[in-house]
Amino acid sequence: MDLSKIPNAELLTRLEKLTRTERKITHLILCHINEVESRRLYADLGFDSMYKYLTQQLGYGEDSAYRRLQAARLLKQVPAVAEKLEEGTLNLTQLTQVQKCLKQEIKLGHKIDLQQTTQILDEIQNKSGSETQKFLAQEFNQPVQTHEIIKQQQDNSVRLEMTFTEEQMKTLRQAKDLLSHVLPDGNWAELFTLLAKKHVQKELGKVDKPKKKKLTHNFLPQRNRRNIKITLKRELLKKAHHCCEYIDSHSGKKCESTYQLQIDHCIPLACGGSDTPENLRVLCRTHNIHAAYQWGILSQEKIRFHLARS
Repeated sequence: MDLSKIPNAELLTRLEKLTRTERKITHLILCHINEVESRRLYADLGFDSMYKYLTQQLGYGEDSAYRRLQAARLLKQVPAVAEKLEEGTLNLTQLTQVQKCLKQEIKLGHKIDLQQTTQILDEIQNKSGSETQKFLAQEFNQPVQTHEIIKQQQDNSVRLEMTFTEEQMKTLRQAKDLLSHVLPDGNWAELFTLLAKKHVQKELGKVDKPKKKKLTHNFLPQRNRRNIKITLKRELLKKAHHCCEYIDSHSGKKCESTYQLQIDHCIPLACGGSDTPENLRVLCRTHNIHAAYQWGILSQEKIRFHLARS
């Protein structure tokens, strides 16, 4: 399907319509899962569980099948979930998390009635995954796990599980954001390794290695470009609260991303702009490239090229 010639407004309208349709279809799928499971039709087809029917017959991945099955069972208990699912105020992951907590409460001999479940679902509407997890942990008084788990795996890799305080996690996220140019994939293991290597090098000195050609990630024309002083960068970042300052002129929505922040010229140097503080702002890499495209400095082809390299 070639969508390249569709106008922007129409493309966005299409996607929004398809998203609404997808949510409605998801609700219908959950209803069908419940009915098939209640009739035990999977047994007639030679499967010993609804889960195996979803994965082996319908081709769902294991995680996808689990989420749909758990969400379907919660929908059966609380039919009002259907409307919230179609509206997009609740999603499959949230429903799965709630159902998992409810099952655990039943195992512990606790009873959660329909009204309590409905109230919990109301509370987690429009919350992110981490916000939902935090709310459910508090609501169901889940114990805080503080012990560390180190598990050796078959490929000689090691799985490490640990608990961080709120303050520690805040510091780690800040470090992750500040190093997002170096670690664009946002992998925690890579972050810890990089920080550890920096400390080792500080204490023991750098190990001499063959010099590699340094790759540049600059994508704007280098006309009269001078390095911006680090003190000015810090002032700009502080003023922007370490977030992207891009604001959509139509909706008024501010980006506020903390990922790969860059100092951008409101009026590009190539278009007569200056390096004065008044002409500088903080943008994430995505909106920096977007601004360059709007000024006609970058074509769509060049944007795709630079994004592919990142």
